[in-house]
Amino acid sequence: MTTQKILQETVAAAAEATGSTTSKLVDNIFPKDPNSWLARLAGYVVPDPSNHVQLFLMGIVGFFVVRSIVTAVNRKGPERFSMDSVRSQPVPAKRNFTPHELAEFDGKDDSTPVYMAVKGIVYDVSASRHFYGPAGPYKNFSGRDASRGLAFTNFDTSVLSDLDGPVDKLEDLDKSEWASLDEWATFYAGKYPPVGNLVNPPELESKEKSEEAKKDQ
Repeated sequence: MTTQKILQETVAAAAEATGSTTSKLVDNIFPKDPNSWLARLAGYVVPDPSNHVQLFLMGIVGFFVVRSIVTAVNRKGPERFSMDSVRSQPVPAKRNFTPHELAEFDGKDDSTPVYMAVKGIVYDVSASRHFYGPAGPYKNFSGRDASRGLAFTNFDTSVLSDLDGPVDKLEDLDKSEWASLDEWATFYAGKYPPVGNLVNPPELESKEKSEEAKKDQ
């Protein structure tokens, strides 16, 4: 059976399935003249089963086409930095940090992580050590409560609270300063893993509770 005959029968079956006039469809697509350009083209596109050379050549072409498609699908692009890689890093168990305990993670020791606190939450900013390390522009915030500085957009040491004092409650911030701090807090929460909370040392915590109890009396 010739290639043209195979194609004619295939198209005829499709035409019958769709309710078209078989003979008209076949005649329009495949001229009866076997020497027409369309008939000759069909002979090249669809190999004749009796032509082993043609089948062999078409097999080679098909192999390379399939291999190219598989290669393109499986090819991976260059590795790109993603915050997912930061979030997927092992996160230490959450714990409470007093100001003095937090100060131990100031980035000066390369063998320890770099932590900082924002609105009472301690974040691991080690992934950006070039910003928070000793030579970084935000080095003053490393190991400290950065809340007031972020509210003021001030990175100077003058905005840092006393390590021996209570955790800054930020009660004197105005509306715009709170808005600024909230924006920064959202940024850190979305970029760095939290590792704990900033709390007062036990002696200060007890003192504050006693003072609050006296006010309520």
